Amino acid sequence: MPRPKEFNPDEALDKAMQVFWHKGYEATSMEDLLEAMDLNRGSLYDTFGDKRQLFLKVMDRYCTCFVGPKFSLLDQPGPALPLLRRFVHGMIDGALADPQRRGCLIANTVMELAPHEKNIAGKVNQALKMGEDAFFGLLTRAQQQGELRPDKDPRALARFLTTMLQGTIVMIKAGAPPEQITQTAETALAVLN
Repeated sequence: MPRPKEFNPDEALDKAMQVFWHKGYEATSMEDLLEAMDLNRGSLYDTFGDKRQLFLKVMDRYCTCFVGPKFSLLDQPGPALPLLRRFVHGMIDGALADPQRRGCLIANTVMELAPHEKNIAGKVNQALKMGEDAFFGLLTRAQQQGELRPDKDPRALARFLTTMLQGTIVMIKAGAPPEQITQTAETALAVLN
């Protein structure tokens, strides 16, 4: 009979997430993970598998705990476009407020691993699609409520906003000044007028 785990797997995943988010996949060593997660090698491998399997689990947790709840904010009732504006500015303000400028784990992973890691690219694409679908739902509602012109394509706009938001967060990570980021967001949001 296997011994019960003496640690909380979700808490351990959260600790691993912070390491990957801060250092990236390649720069994170197993020793970094063992130390941050406060686990021995056997417990880590028995519970999460190797580094790559652990990273895939971290990506799932990031989507469940960060991406999903953020985009669920777009389900709030009321006028859609003011909600969208608040959401975009909230995401940007949050990224600018991070003293480490870690950016977005999804965007970081796109740049580091997606080009040559098929399974990881699949996880990234799922996360990006989740955001795009949330924008699409809100923009469709905006159109139905008369806030968005009938000649605007909600799907194309949703893709545009997903790309803009990810690109903006990458620019924040790169050290772009806040006023430049705000100007970019305002220019992008003007497309909805």
